[in-house]
Amino acid sequence: MLTNFTIFSFSPIASRANIMQALIREWFPENARAGKNMIALAVSQVGSFMSKLLSSDCFDSFLLEEASIRMAVTYQISGHLNKDFFDTDVWNDPTQRPYDLAPWSSMRGRCRDLVKGKRVPASMRITLQLKPEYTEATIREGGGSESLAESVEALALNIRLENGHLIMTTGVSLRTFSMDRSADRIWDEAARRFLRAKGIEFEEDM
Repeated sequence: MLTNFTIFSFSPIASRANIMQALIREWFPENARAGKNMIALAVSQVGSFMSKLLSSDCFDSFLLEEASIRMAVTYQISGHLNKDFFDTDVWNDPTQRPYDLAPWSSMRGRCRDLVKGKRVPASMRITLQLKPEYTEATIREGGGSESLAESVEALALNIRLENGHLIMTTGVSLRTFSMDRSADRIWDEAARRFLRAKGIEFEEDM
């Protein structure tokens, strides 16, 4: 279960702050009802972001959990690897199959092919997870304890494109339930640093 959300909005509209809040209430009503404080990061260059996502190695430190792309028809992609597709020796060999999810680097080209053309997708949702070898380091570098780092199962980025607006949320999945939100705060800040390092400019609206 994702224990917290941080909102990143990518919109070319001047009144994007108001639009963002409306979209947040519409797309995440359970968080709005609960009164959760959401951080909004607004970026004007949706096309540039999509190019980085689909046509570069910008997000190759992530795995694909799932994707849904609505064109003339809807394409649903599960990033979970199918055990019965692999030979037993390959499936059991961590050097040949290091993850349970498909690396984004192997899937972004397929997603890019689906959205090629003159018309943009009616909507698109992509959920990425940071590769496990980077997860513990991210928590530790953010000041988290060893026990906190070990409690984190996944650090996720959820990307949603609809009606010309692109919203990204961060999510933290813990191995056991906890009221401690330290991992959420660390991942939120790490996501900000990640966007800056990749040249994705944003403005923060509280």
